[in-house]
Amino acid sequence: MDNDALLAGLDEGQRAAVAQPSPVAVLAPAGSGKTRVLVRRVAYQTEVGALDPRRTLCVAFTREAAGELRQRLRALGMRDLPAAGTFHSIAYAQLRARWEDLGIGPKDLLTDRLSVLRRLLPARLTAAASGIDAEISWAKGRGLAPEEYLAAAREVRRRPPGGQPEAARQFAAYEKHRIASKRVDFDDLITLVTEAFETDPTFATGQRYRFRHLLLDEFQDVNAAQFRLLRAWLGPSKDVTVVGDPHQAIYGWNGADAGYLQRFEQQFPGAVTLR
Repeated sequence: MDNDALLAGLDEGQRAAVAQPSPVAVLAPAGSGKTRVLVRRVAYQTEVGALDPRRTLCVAFTREAAGELRQRLRALGMRDLPAAGTFHSIAYAQLRARWEDLGIGPKDLLTDRLSVLRRLLPARLTAAASGIDAEISWAKGRGLAPEEYLAAAREVRRRPPGGQPEAARQFAAYEKHRIASKRVDFDDLITLVTEAFETDPTFATGQRYRFRHLLLDEFQDVNAAQFRLLRAWLGPSKDVTVVGDPHQAIYGWNGADAGYLQRFEQQFPGAVTLR
C-alpha cells in the first residue's frame, strides 16, 4: 500500500500518530483505534524508509494482542513482518539464545508460583497464598530483592496478608527454594535478561542490531523492571513508540506505574506526545 492509502480512513489525530517520527508517545483511550494506529504506523514508517520490519519488535501485554498485530499487518499485504510478543516471551527467547551461545543448559521455567507457595507456606498462611504471590509480583516488578522488600512495602503502606514482616519472610523462603531448585519464574526473566544486556556488551550489541525499532502497546501498565528492560533493549537509541492510556492502568498489583507514560518526554528528550 502507498502512503496515502495507509493514511486513508484515519482522523487527524490518528494520522499524526502514524506519521510522527520516533520517539513518540500516543495517549489513546479505549475505542480510539489504537491497534489500527499501531498497525498503520509500522506499515507507513516501513513505506517511507524509517523502519525495517525485519528489525522491529512489537511488545504487547498478551499473546493474543501480539498475534493480532501481526495478523493485521499481514492483511495489509506486508511481506516482512516484525517480531511480536509479550515482555516475558521476548525475554525468555533472548535468554535461551544467550544460554545456548554460552553452552549453558536452559533453566526450568516455574510457571505456577502460586502452587509452589501453597506447598511452602505454613498451614496458617495457606489461604493467603494468592496475597503473598501478589506481594512477590509487586516486589519483583519493582526490582526488589527479599531483603529490600520490607522498607519499600512500609514506604507505600502495603497491606499483605499476615503483615509486611511475614510477607518478607515468605518472599525470602520462596526465593531460597526457587534458587535451590534451579528454576526461574516469569518475573525473573525480565531481571535476568536486563542484567545480561547491562553486563554483556557482545550480547547487547547483537540484540540491539536485531531489534532497532521498538513499539509498545498498553504502556501505562509497564512496571519498573519492564521499563529498565526497555532501556536495556534500546541502549543509546531513541527509536521507540509507546501507546497507552493512564486511565486504563490495570496492573498496579505488580508495580505498574502509569507515570512512565505520562513522563515520556522527560525520559526521552526530543520525544513528542500525541493525544
